[in-house]
Amino acid sequence: MKLTKFSLIPAILLVAFVLFVIIWGFLGVSFGDFKKLFSDGEFLSAVVFGLETSFVSVALSCLFAVPTGFLLARSDRFLAKVLDAVFDVPIIIPPLIVGVLLLNIFDNSFIAKFYSFVFTFWGAAIAQFFIAFPFTVKASKSAFELVSPVYERIAMTLGANYYKSFYDTTFKLAKNSILSGLVLSWLRSLGEFGATLIVGGGIAYKTENIPINIYLKIMEGNFKEGLAASLFVVLIAFFSVLLIKLIFGKNKVRL
Repeated sequence: MKLTKFSLIPAILLVAFVLFVIIWGFLGVSFGDFKKLFSDGEFLSAVVFGLETSFVSVALSCLFAVPTGFLLARSDRFLAKVLDAVFDVPIIIPPLIVGVLLLNIFDNSFIAKFYSFVFTFWGAAIAQFFIAFPFTVKASKSAFELVSPVYERIAMTLGANYYKSFYDTTFKLAKNSILSGLVLSWLRSLGEFGATLIVGGGIAYKTENIPINIYLKIMEGNFKEGLAASLFVVLIAFFSVLLIKLIFGKNKVRL
């Protein structure tokens, strides 16, 4: 109880700081600014492009990152720890560097013979996937680590095959955390800027997502529209994270 009271003041100050930044942003725009924003064809195109690429990124994360998280959770080998550290790299390094590294690969003449990823939809989607998949890996790994394999063995002794026992026990117990990780990966993809700009080029009506559109608006001197678009992203992020906590949140352990 004493520790709770002690932490109350820092929590209040931190919340006040975050709310001050956001509310001050809303005070800087008007309804007309938002109305003008949503009548801007280039911004709407950026929203559609961002949604499309982010959903592709999440689909790839579901296909590759979730099984990887399971592997890391069930393995105690040194190699698994090395891979776990490797998957932290995209989170740590600046996305701009990720974009440069991917551009170096995609610009290779051998790869370009099959498909030119540079300044294309798929190039931008892969760049976003590279940045966002670690969130799904980490969430999946943490979720699977909390479920003991003994449940699967019990299910198999009752007649279930390996895959059914895994689905009925481990996966069902871990799915909420996995879905939370996928939503976080989607939000990270939707808000990705550096790697998407380098690989996709930020071409209007083609490879321009919301953060790139905001950047271009500010560079052109349209600060009000850029601020309105930024606040739009803040609202999406807030309600998405709130939805995660309301639907997938677990009860806290209290002793």
